[in-house]
Amino acid sequence: MWQQTRFGTKGEIFGIIEKPYKLSSQNSLVVTFPGLGQAMSEKNYLFSNLRKRLSAIGQWQLQFDYYGHGDSYGELGDVTITSMVDNSIEVINSVVKDNKPKCIYLVGNALGAVIAQKVANMLEYTLNITCVPILISPPLNLPKVMDVLEKEIIEKIEREGKLDSQLLVPGYDYYTLSDFDIDKYKYFTSLGAHMLYLHGQCISKNMLDELEQLNPFEIIFGSKQCGYIIFGEKDNESINKSMNLSKFKKFSLKNVMYYYQHPSAMDELIDLIQLIIKKNEKEL
Repeated sequence: MWQQTRFGTKGEIFGIIEKPYKLSSQNSLVVTFPGLGQAMSEKNYLFSNLRKRLSAIGQWQLQFDYYGHGDSYGELGDVTITSMVDNSIEVINSVVKDNKPKCIYLVGNALGAVIAQKVANMLEYTLNITCVPILISPPLNLPKVMDVLEKEIIEKIEREGKLDSQLLVPGYDYYTLSDFDIDKYKYFTSLGAHMLYLHGQCISKNMLDELEQLNPFEIIFGSKQCGYIIFGEKDNESINKSMNLSKFKKFSLKNVMYYYQHPSAMDELIDLIQLIIKKNEKEL
């Protein structure tokens, strides 16, 4: 049975916990990490559908909204990669303080995959719990912000501190993308953002500064854990680069670049995550 929960000293982080009938140290915990600007349910309700699937087999699970996302307090313009990692650590520590799981599966999409990997590295050290990252479309080939945005926009955000994302990625044709700069669109899409929902929200200078310094490949390459990485089979650049990630088993989704591009790809992804967890549980 699932229950809504608030986390943090001020109850500013909203989440959902799904617990098995009898919780013990023999249970593993699944935690999901959505991409930039996404609520805990993720695009096309990926993580909510995953939770419903795994709840049928009694899986202990945690979903939550980062600060400035979904139902949690705050605005996206106050969010940074650092705050997303800090929120994640705080929430997970709260959930496991009374019941230590034998393993934590960290399932992240896009920028959420990078957050998941960062959190996995920190949790294994602080909690001494086996962590298994399951990374969906991490942006391994993320360009530099300075190469994507115009100098004038960067100077404007430096002056003002934050800007409406409509100014960063102008466009109104969300279906054919006829008036979007495709390089900008691809950049923010690779982080997990959906332009229709990102527009109207601000992105801060601090977030762009952290994105400028972000190297997802190096973070994942430096993983202390063995894990799993999943790409759409049309994402050839990422698939090729991931071949250098020797600690990760690789999987691909048929006929797409991203899971949300076809319902069958999302179904395939949910099946795959369930299979990975089931198989890994047998090996623990």
